[in-house]
Amino acid sequence: MGVKTYSQEIESPVVAARLFKAFCLDDHNVFPKLMPESFKSTEFVEGTSVKAGSVRQFNFSDGYQYKNAKNKIDEIDLANFYCKYTTIGGDMVDGKYECLVSETKFYPKGSGCVCKMTTHVHPLSGTEFNEEAAKIGQEELKKMFKVVEEYLIANPDAYA
Repeated sequence: MGVKTYSQEIESPVVAARLFKAFCLDDHNVFPKLMPESFKSTEFVEGTSVKAGSVRQFNFSDGYQYKNAKNKIDEIDLANFYCKYTTIGGDMVDGKYECLVSETKFYPKGSGCVCKMTTHVHPLSGTEFNEEAAKIGQEELKKMFKVVEEYLIANPDAYA
């Protein structure tokens, strides 16, 4: 089975630089703070900061559908508000996927921006691809974005 790709674009009244900082560069702090029902903690498994080559483990809260996910940062482009990472481990991918490659890019638009999120799903050979689970994952990603966006709107000095 080949790679499945999912993309979505979300418009926001928040400027690209602030969303990029919160959603991509500081997500390891922001997600557990704003979404404790989903994210328990994060830790750097390799490296000590958000840069290419670092690996972070996101530990999910008790009762969440997964326990953890290990993400390797492939690329960070500060000037163009772009990040790319690969989910390489954890029960989110184990036994189902070779990996999940995620790209997030923020484009300035008017006084806000557009966020384009793309996920490339690489299923393991011989496994059945779960289309419904992929769609639910995209909706979860959109909800996470909206939580961060709402926080930034309510706190105009955060990540300014």
